[in-house]
Amino acid sequence: MRIARHQGRSGPLEVRYEAGRLVLNSAQGNQSFGSLHRVWQQVLHRLELQAAPPRSVLLLGLGGGSVPRILRDELHIGAPITAVELDPVMIEIGRRYFGLGCYADLRIIEGDATVQAHALRERFDLVLVDLFDDLDLARGTDTLGFAHALRDRCAGTLCFNTVAYDSGSSGRCDRVKENLSRVFGSVDEWRFEDVNRVFIAR
Repeated sequence: MRIARHQGRSGPLEVRYEAGRLVLNSAQGNQSFGSLHRVWQQVLHRLELQAAPPRSVLLLGLGGGSVPRILRDELHIGAPITAVELDPVMIEIGRRYFGLGCYADLRIIEGDATVQAHALRERFDLVLVDLFDDLDLARGTDTLGFAHALRDRCAGTLCFNTVAYDSGSSGRCDRVKENLSRVFGSVDEWRFEDVNRVFIAR
């Protein structure tokens, strides 16, 4: 059941109920609180963050706010979160429909994450990357330069979500993994929801 429809930078965005849960979808995929939420739930639980909580978090690609909700409400991680989101419409949807404004120590930077990864000077214990143009990886995310910027920002663990739904998208996922392997000491791959490939770099 559709609740609202907005025009985002990359196309239409819909807030709708699916199986009794309020979610945010783009034209072809889930942007928050549906399958993407489940992916990040599994990733963050598997990292066992509660045993060694991060002191700082960088989130590149905020969407409607799935990751802050998981960190704050499900895992009770109180570390400050710096989130970068390109689409102001996405930020407004997160605040209006998903309670994004209620989280303490959440700093939102409106801008291009591939640029901000270079511009920021802080280093973060946990870096989470979720940058898409609908179902496709955002431009510039599969470059070696971006991998170097992520290495500069990361003082602990990096989690980079990708989607492989055909040969072209699979090739871009492979490039992300190859680039991360060139600048990080180790890179593992976790697969979820049939198409999500999440790279864990340290």
